[in-house]
Amino acid sequence: MSRAAIVSSLVASLALLAWPAGGSAGTSTTPGCTWHRHSKPVFKLVRRHGHRRRVKRIRRWWTCNAQPAVVPPQTLIPDPPSPALPSGEEPAPENRHLGVKAVEYSYTLSRPEVSAGEVTVELNNQGEDPHNLVLEHEGSADPNLEIPSTPSLSQESASFTLSPGTYRLYCSLYTHESKGMQATLVVADQ
Repeated sequence: MSRAAIVSSLVASLALLAWPAGGSAGTSTTPGCTWHRHSKPVFKLVRRHGHRRRVKRIRRWWTCNAQPAVVPPQTLIPDPPSPALPSGEEPAPENRHLGVKAVEYSYTLSRPEVSAGEVTVELNNQGEDPHNLVLEHEGSADPNLEIPSTPSLSQESASFTLSPGTYRLYCSLYTHESKGMQATLVVADQ
């Protein structure tokens, strides 16, 4: 094989690697696919002339973003009508769920306020240590509500009936509350 033939086959191979089938960015012969070119700098340590040097290379690759299939309008199925509530009933409030994310020495609430009544509280421990959750109704003789100690990277949930007022949420494990692991929740009248 001649040198010119080798070079032309290499150029053809590189051209195939550089562009997806179809010739240019954003076009494709693959149905339902749009090609996008990506690149990112990559740094490598190489040894040249007895010295280590940091060399910047650009890594490039293509991805196919699938295009949704077009559905003809006549095949769309309408949503079924919502069931009618019996007379005199109101729809249930939607904020009956409270998510509490726990990490080392802080809580993040999914919402600062919920409606009074039955509320599902989910403790999501994303920290490295176990944590628990105590709900204390401030200015009330109500007993404290608690979600027990939850291991790292796990979830625990419980349902409580909360009366209107302000609740202090804290972790009762050793020194966690004093390090700032507490939050305030407002429970409003329905």
